[in-house]
Amino acid sequence: MRSIQFLGLLTSIVSFLCLFWALAPLSPDSSASVEGAIGLFLMFGVASLFGFSALLLIPSSIALFNAKLRANTYFYGKFWYSVWGINSLISVGYVFVILYIGYIYLTLKVSN
Repeated sequence: MRSIQFLGLLTSIVSFLCLFWALAPLSPDSSASVEGAIGLFLMFGVASLFGFSALLLIPSSIALFNAKLRANTYFYGKFWYSVWGINSLISVGYVFVILYIGYIYLTLKVSN
């Protein structure tokens, strides 16, 4: 469980860094081909990293509410509780984004 939580945190940090790295060189003077290439990288690279991170963090953060599981996987101490807290906040953010995308999809589908 510790490795899943740490890998999820590491993946979310890497995905945020890739997001900023990809969007930093964009300017109003950028050509359309550069913008298209960055869009493809965001769609296939960064979005897949965010998805992988969400698949790791959401179920494992929920599972760690069980005290017996935390004891069996040696998930205790200030460091691991802080990792769990950060990952829980990231998981809540992922859930809100998923719900928002679902809401937008349903409202656009119903209005058409």
